[in-house]
Amino acid sequence: MPQEQVSELLPENLILLGYRGSIAHNMYVPQHDPNSIDDKDLMGVYVAPVQHYLGFGRDEVKEKFINEWDAVSYEVKKFIGFLLKCNPNVVSLLWLPERHLIFEHELGRVLRENRMLFVTKQAYHSFNGYAYAQFKRMTHFNQEAQDEMAALEGELGARGIDLNQLNATQTERDSIVEAGPFRGQTLGALSERYAGLKRKYFSGGYMGAKRKELVRKVGYDAKNAAHLIRLLRMGIEFLVEGDLHVERADAEQLLSIKPGEWTIERVKDEAERLFKLAEEAYVRSSLPPKPDTQKAEKLCMDIVARYHGFRGAFHLTVS
Repeated sequence: MPQEQVSELLPENLILLGYRGSIAHNMYVPQHDPNSIDDKDLMGVYVAPVQHYLGFGRDEVKEKFINEWDAVSYEVKKFIGFLLKCNPNVVSLLWLPERHLIFEHELGRVLRENRMLFVTKQAYHSFNGYAYAQFKRMTHFNQEAQDEMAALEGELGARGIDLNQLNATQTERDSIVEAGPFRGQTLGALSERYAGLKRKYFSGGYMGAKRKELVRKVGYDAKNAAHLIRLLRMGIEFLVEGDLHVERADAEQLLSIKPGEWTIERVKDEAERLFKLAEEAYVRSSLPPKPDTQKAEKLCMDIVARYHGFRGAFHLTVS
């Protein structure tokens, strides 16, 4: 990838960067494969400028799509907030195998070394909640969202804006739509709305022609089905072992679900079995019910203070 695109994808002040999604789970199907419906997903953590912490600045999330690349980066305080809720997508970065790490600042390493702060029974609610969302998406999509995305695609596309990169100039972003359903709104606002809908309803990437064709062929979204089964299994393992197996030993089986080799009945049966096992694992789990928010707060303060060289940095050692 050209350096200018790398700069577009990633924010400054990164302390941690790694793969997420299919690459991290050992489930990536390369683009040259005719059955590929995967993006290359990245997740980063960064320390925001001083104004974010001491002034009026607000700088919490950086998100960018360029071709097959889908990159999202979170400001460290925002990131730790997700960790405290045991967000499945975010917490995986702390257990990512070394070979899937792209960059690790010494403070990113501190974050990963303190991952046990976020090992709690809340994993049951977060992993099951995400899995249930995948279960719903597997069989039907939000038609209202699809209709809105189609309208946004028409409006943005008619103005020559690339729907993958959303790389409009500032002048274009500030221009106001004068007619139609989006009358009075800026193109910048429409671009942000479109990017948000893509992430919310289509797992972080655009549902291209191949994935739509697969849904039509097998009668359900097989990619969501693979996510569903993986999330349930990971959540159960986490509750039982206190460890997150990001790189999947069951990748071969999950990859057989992804192109629709399983019938929807088989997927539902396996999901029902795993939902029951997850409930049992939650009841029996010896993990603490909630994280120690004071220690997590000190960790966050320490990272920000050390990065910016504030006096009286809160050096924290967590055993």
